[in-house]
Amino acid sequence: MQPYCCWHVNAALRKTLGPRLAATVAALTLTLTGCAATPAQPEGLQVVASTGVLANLATAIACPAADACRAQVSSLVPPGADPHSYEPSLRDVRDVAYADVAFTNGLLLERQKLVKTVEANLPAGAQSVAVAENIESYGGQLIPIVEDASLDSLWLGLRTEGVDSTQGGEVRFEVSRVLGPGQASAFITGTFGAVEMVANSAARGAEINQVDDASEATGDLGGTDLPLQAHTHLSWAFTQPGFYEFDISAAPSSDDRLQGVKPTTVHFAVGIDPAPLAARLGESTQVLGAGHADLTAQLGEGKLSIRTDGDGEPTYYDPESTVLAVPSRTLQELPAGSQYRFLGKPGSQVYLLAQAVLGKHVHGEIDPHIWHSAPNMMAAAQLMRDTLISADPAGAKDYRANTEALLAELARTDTELRQVYGQLPDTARNLITTHDGYRYLASEYGLTIAGYVSPGPGVEPSIQQRERLRRTIEDAGVTALYTENGILSRTPVLEQVGEEAGVQVCQLYSDALDAQAPTYSAMMLRNAQTVAECGQ
Repeated sequence: MQPYCCWHVNAALRKTLGPRLAATVAALTLTLTGCAATPAQPEGLQVVASTGVLANLATAIACPAADACRAQVSSLVPPGADPHSYEPSLRDVRDVAYADVAFTNGLLLERQKLVKTVEANLPAGAQSVAVAENIESYGGQLIPIVEDASLDSLWLGLRTEGVDSTQGGEVRFEVSRVLGPGQASAFITGTFGAVEMVANSAARGAEINQVDDASEATGDLGGTDLPLQAHTHLSWAFTQPGFYEFDISAAPSSDDRLQGVKPTTVHFAVGIDPAPLAARLGESTQVLGAGHADLTAQLGEGKLSIRTDGDGEPTYYDPESTVLAVPSRTLQELPAGSQYRFLGKPGSQVYLLAQAVLGKHVHGEIDPHIWHSAPNMMAAAQLMRDTLISADPAGAKDYRANTEALLAELARTDTELRQVYGQLPDTARNLITTHDGYRYLASEYGLTIAGYVSPGPGVEPSIQQRERLRRTIEDAGVTALYTENGILSRTPVLEQVGEEAGVQVCQLYSDALDAQAPTYSAMMLRNAQTVAECGQ
């Protein structure tokens, strides 16, 4: 595969203009409203792809060389950016507005704002295809997500369920009351350490009242939007030990199929024995203190439940008779980064339920990271070929020939991957990663995801996590920890964990291409080489 025909132009413009681009374009738009001096529509078939991986495949099919180019292909997500959290720019809007074909990944990989940008701005008659959602008809295989990470404290997220998601729509989770002895917050730590606030008892405009020995904050304390049949990870922080209450509601977008969830109280016991609170709530009250759980808006029934996933089977708990325990071992110091100042000064102590997987990962029941299987990308290439032929029938012969060449390359890549991974010793086949996105790699090439390590800034692995990691390394003979490419320098705690465990810390490509791996095949082969070298 050759590098993109025009993606590098878009990337260069973004790099040159930087953050001033949006402001400049907005100002010009206001100045030129009503004038004829608008940008001319590009000539030829225009194709946009949400990610660099998809743009790379589309380019190989539509524009393998400058003298054999039937379409201009651009990637909305720039090189090195995280497709889970990337927000579209004004230039992206323009690219979509001129597009004849749009390829997105789907399965909730991209942020909904990007998906909506494509839906709202794609011209009438243009074709839009969610590639991951359509590869099965071409022989691709999808893998369900089973989040069964063994955690010694809660991994607490949000989830929507109960209604088919094919018609789209979102649900707005909102926090209207927080009661507790200290400040309480829910937030998302992005791939590169940025914090996105979801709820905060110290939110501007909150009304604060004293209730016995606790403070009660009411009003608009924050919220977040989540698509139907989706899940997202959150971090929860508490500045003081004691009992806390969150009142959480869920309001769906206009849709007669859905029932809203009225404010429901969720109970936390932070840094103290949860038994007194459990006794106060009633004899049937249960305490949850470890593992994966979600505050789940059950839209078919109009209620909020706490869902856990033991052994892959969901269990539901009533928040009114459940205590979520935040053990003392979650107490840690705030890092020096300014993004955590809303919780206190660097070095301050907070109780933190970390989100366990770094970055904003909104997903459904099916893993969207299909590209870590070369056979899946062969299916994707055939889907793209047929889509381009439908949009440009005159180019059918070229698209077919280019796709045959691409499929041959992907087959060679697949063969080489199987050779590299097949020669690994058993110990090197066990991967401990920081990105929950390598199921397809493991399933396709005979690897095992032995565990996850939370790499978030300020997320200090507990004694129990370190001990479990040590046991995993000893039992499975693991020789390396794998972090997502580009974030190792931002997560020094991983180097510490690796040093304590006596293993290397290496980097794998996950969601994005870059100058060192400019094509899909190059990315996959670099990952295989990394595992082969670090696994020795």
